[in-house]
Amino acid sequence: MSMRDQSGGVMNHPSGSVPRRRRSRRIDLVVVAVCVLAQSAAVRASDPPHWSSTSITTDCTTPCHVTHQAAGGGLTTAAENTNLCQSCHNASGIASAMPVDDVHSAIPGVSGTSHAFAVDAVNVGLHTQLPIDNEMLLRIMSDMVVCSTCHDQHAAKDSFGGSSRVRPAQRTTNLGSTGALASGGTFTGADGVWYLVEIVQAGTANTARFHYSKDNGISWFPNLNAAGATPVALDSGVAVTFGSGSYAAGERWEFAATWPFLRAALDLPGGDGSAMCRDCHRTWDMDHVAVETGDGAPKSHPVGVVLGVNGRGYDRAAPLDGNGALQGSPGVDGNATNDLLFDGNGNIQCLTCHGVHFVDSNTLTEDGP
Repeated sequence: MSMRDQSGGVMNHPSGSVPRRRRSRRIDLVVVAVCVLAQSAAVRASDPPHWSSTSITTDCTTPCHVTHQAAGGGLTTAAENTNLCQSCHNASGIASAMPVDDVHSAIPGVSGTSHAFAVDAVNVGLHTQLPIDNEMLLRIMSDMVVCSTCHDQHAAKDSFGGSSRVRPAQRTTNLGSTGALASGGTFTGADGVWYLVEIVQAGTANTARFHYSKDNGISWFPNLNAAGATPVALDSGVAVTFGSGSYAAGERWEFAATWPFLRAALDLPGGDGSAMCRDCHRTWDMDHVAVETGDGAPKSHPVGVVLGVNGRGYDRAAPLDGNGALQGSPGVDGNATNDLLFDGNGNIQCLTCHGVHFVDSNTLTEDGP
């Protein structure tokens, strides 16, 4: 790659030497380029779990991409997008906590616990169409919906919605601690992040001191006191709890707090058919008026509206839980996965009733993971 001067031309010198001013500028440019790359790497490192932590290496070429003789058309280690994702998202892979195998793909009315994947994007019987959203449309591969149609493996941001997740803490060292660290809370950060927790003063669950890092140990936040069974707040709604036992100095745990890597925004109030669910399923996007004045063909429960908006008096003020009692938060039956959730403006949306992954359509059981 040639260096260019301010006019955009390639800098050529007959002797092969570079004038001193130009040479110092060239060094400056190289330094700037290195800094930019370092900053870029730091930003990417905040996108877990699809990036490297202290114990997991998931960078550009490990395990997803190769630069030559790639099996997949996108310079990927596995041919086809679904196969690539499943190479980690299986019961024995590094994403074993979130397995998505072929058997989980929905066959409507028959089986499956996830939205269908590796299936035709256009299905006349189910009234599905190609997405309007350009980023999703670009990732209809071989005319099929694949994992990356809906998920952006490089960005875990809150701006597209969905429920955040704090993963269980994993010990990354073995220095003799007998206590166990538990992660928890509700993550509210703008981007996903890896948390690294390190004991800096040995002690019990009530006397040990620790600090934590969000850049894999390059820098650390100030020391905090362990508080036994009482959760200790870190930031962005995340907390850690120290179980009974002893804690050795230098012992480390790590965990990710993240959003669901969505490609486009989930259904929003007053949706126009361009949101994720109602994009491909936009012919089923109906409010009360459309349902009551339609042609009678089965389409959809009204979405994008609040309870009771039609003024007919038959909507409840609040939904019932799976056990028939008035739904609480997170649910009077202790099972939050069967709660009907509305958007921020109280509107019914597709995901009020439907789950996307790890749902068994049984209101009495708890969905996982």
